[in-house]
Amino acid sequence: MSLLSFKSAPAALVFLLTAAHCLAQQTANDQSVAQSDDELIANESRAQADDELFFASKRKTWLEVWGFHNAQGHDSASNTIQPRLYHSFALGRSGAQAITRLDTSFNSNSGPKYGNGGGGGEFNPGNTRWTLAAFTPEVAENLTFGGGFRMVMPTGYNNTRYSSAQWAIGPQLAMTYAPKNAGAFTFFSPLVRYMMGTTSVASNATLMRTLELYPTLGFQLTPKLKLAMWDETGIVQSQRTGKWFVPIDAMLTYSFDKHWGASVGSSAPVINENFSYFWNAYGRVIYIF
Repeated sequence: MSLLSFKSAPAALVFLLTAAHCLAQQTANDQSVAQSDDELIANESRAQADDELFFASKRKTWLEVWGFHNAQGHDSASNTIQPRLYHSFALGRSGAQAITRLDTSFNSNSGPKYGNGGGGGEFNPGNTRWTLAAFTPEVAENLTFGGGFRMVMPTGYNNTRYSSAQWAIGPQLAMTYAPKNAGAFTFFSPLVRYMMGTTSVASNATLMRTLELYPTLGFQLTPKLKLAMWDETGIVQSQRTGKWFVPIDAMLTYSFDKHWGASVGSSAPVINENFSYFWNAYGRVIYIF
């Protein structure tokens, strides 16, 4: 629901990353709008659960820069650059941990689907989001629980082709089962989030109600290479229409050293009633401070 991208002036990016509290979503009666509320929420989810828990245990701060390419059909595409900044910290002395995440986005549209001023390929400011998640100590062997919320704010609302037209907030619940001796299998970390629009900044925006599900699975393929499924792109249902977006999603992450890593991934829907895209490809660069 939940940070990767650069392509705007550094000063503007720093301002967005430090001044924001989170993003919002917009409805899409206008077919030239880049992304609907559900698409924006679905395409901007969370980082890997195993990464989050590991970094939280080490009291880490890290930066990720993501890039997304979404095929929209009719020789059209939408692209997003998204920086995400994370910081982890302890909650008391019980072993509980928390992670805060701040991200913003810059969006670009191209192709005939985005005619009448909606295309051109230039990048424009999008939404900004703030996510806070807390994780318990082990409540049973290899089992932890988590909870938190995400806020979304429409920092690019002056151009609704690229940003949401409403503020939104959503609670989330999660669990992580991470066995220590299960071969390549490393974790199962389902997460559920319910996003609710709260305040509209455009007269034609319908406040969103969106259910997100992430049945995330992780596998350690080699000491430096891991696979995660349904991690970056989850299952989404619009509570307004009852329509579903159900993708197959997979991402490979390679760790170069203790500071640098990179990921590549892709997803494609098997159920696309709540249209988001025909397929997408994405990547990220990770720097751990």
